[in-house]
Amino acid sequence: MDSGAPEIIPLVLRASAAFWLVSVGAGILPVILEVAGVDYGQSTPGWAVPFLVVSAVPLAALQVWAAVELLQGARWTRVVLTVIASLSVAGTPLDLSGLVLAVLCLTLAGAVLMWLPAANRFFLLQRNTHGYLPAA
Repeated sequence: MDSGAPEIIPLVLRASAAFWLVSVGAGILPVILEVAGVDYGQSTPGWAVPFLVVSAVPLAALQVWAAVELLQGARWTRVVLTVIASLSVAGTPLDLSGLVLAVLCLTLAGAVLMWLPAANRFFLLQRNTHGYLPAA
């Protein structure tokens, strides 16, 4: 393949990035609802709301940045996003609301898709194209 030609981003990777980006918006929504005092079916202790606000914004920014870089073939993004997915699972309350469950499903879908074989081939091609490995 010509190194000047644009690489085709696999559908699984584009879908993964889309799930990550949608999960950011959907993930911020509960924080906004908590701050506004709107009951959305999830019980969060009052002391935890400031922590949610302080942690949600930088984590959302990191997630958006990593999802965009994922499409550029930056391999570190899969590790960062996998850690974010793990933290999301670990921090999920036991009494799930529909909104929290939807965000968790989007996050997990994004995490799984970015590790599928088509995505692996894309990252390997990016690595080879940019001179990280000797050409075979």
